[in-house]
Amino acid sequence: MDHQEHTEPRIYELGYHLIPTLAEEQIPAASGAVRGMIERISKDIIAEELPVFIDLAYQIVKTVEHKNKRFDEAYFGWIKFEAEPKGIAELEEGLKKDNNVLRYLVVKTLREDTFIAKKFASVKVKGQEELVTEEIIEENIEEVIEKAPEGDEIDKAIEKLVA
Repeated sequence: MDHQEHTEPRIYELGYHLIPTLAEEQIPAASGAVRGMIERISKDIIAEELPVFIDLAYQIVKTVEHKNKRFDEAYFGWIKFEAEPKGIAELEEGLKKDNNVLRYLVVKTLREDTFIAKKFASVKVKGQEELVTEEIIEENIEEVIEKAPEGDEIDKAIEKLVA
């Protein structure tokens, strides 16, 4: 196995929930703390969406001050960034210790924007606020469809995986 493969920077996306008991004016500081953890390990923050209040699909239990607290809502935000794999463990340690972070997930992804949704979204990209409109989303969908493999290629790939 090539050790270079595991040391070169990769693109990651962190999705995180902040506890819902934070006051609206506390959200920038709490999300700023998460961003600060990323800035310590990352050369480049590619895109982010500041936390918005959402209903959770299921209840999450978090131990706070030696008591289990149950949450049905949270503030959800995400940040896409480039970092070396060794920095991810440091990031996760910081997230675990942050009492404002209810839950998080770090995934490897692509630099390209792969977000496709059926609603408008305000996305902060490299310091610019940009409204993603349905027209732009439809253009992206067309591009994805154009680049998609033909049905025969998909069938062959599935057969190869199943065999």
